[in-house]
Amino acid sequence: MRGKSSIYAIRTTIGQEKSVTDLITTAVTGEGDVWECPFCGEPFSTRKDTLKHMKKCEEKKGKGEPKLVSENQLLGRVKAVLVPETLRGYVFLETEEFRDVEIAISGVPHVRGRVHGKVTFDEIDKFLIPKPAAEGINIDDVVEIISGPFKGERAKVARVDTSKEELILELLDSPHTIPIRVHADFAKIVQKARTEEEAEEDEEEEKGDQLESFWSR
Repeated sequence: MRGKSSIYAIRTTIGQEKSVTDLITTAVTGEGDVWECPFCGEPFSTRKDTLKHMKKCEEKKGKGEPKLVSENQLLGRVKAVLVPETLRGYVFLETEEFRDVEIAISGVPHVRGRVHGKVTFDEIDKFLIPKPAAEGINIDDVVEIISGPFKGERAKVARVDTSKEELILELLDSPHTIPIRVHADFAKIVQKARTEEEAEEDEEEEKGDQLESFWSR
């Protein structure tokens, strides 16, 4: 009887999480066991099919047993591979035993090791919740619209409606200031608005340049 599955963490090279996941997934969902007839060498996916063939095999000589050529030790044992977008350098595996993790990562490039012990779902739940689309977008930021009728246009953010995940934008190249409403998923930041501190620093620098220019006359 199979036991309850657990979640384990794997350390990866930052930026290679998807690559590691693809390789592990291929190993887990790839071909199953391969059995071979001891008389003619014909391959089968199960021992039962091999035995059935052996009874009618034209090259049958004496007695023999099905030969297990290769075994997929992970088939059906790895339940899920999790790749949180907000946590770089880690991949999570849900498996029945820790031994399955060792088998899954063996020989996989960009795997830096494993984290000892189990991980609870509560510990990774916060990383699995998608980040709000409007997060990080502020008033006066310049964005590029990447979908819809205004695709390719640049606009300044006039207001952020966080409850609806929408932006109220003013097109930069439009002769008229007509606000348009766009979902935050359809906007990409191309220039962040200057903070008050940055504006003050620029003002001080400009004053310094003016004084330097005056005294150098």
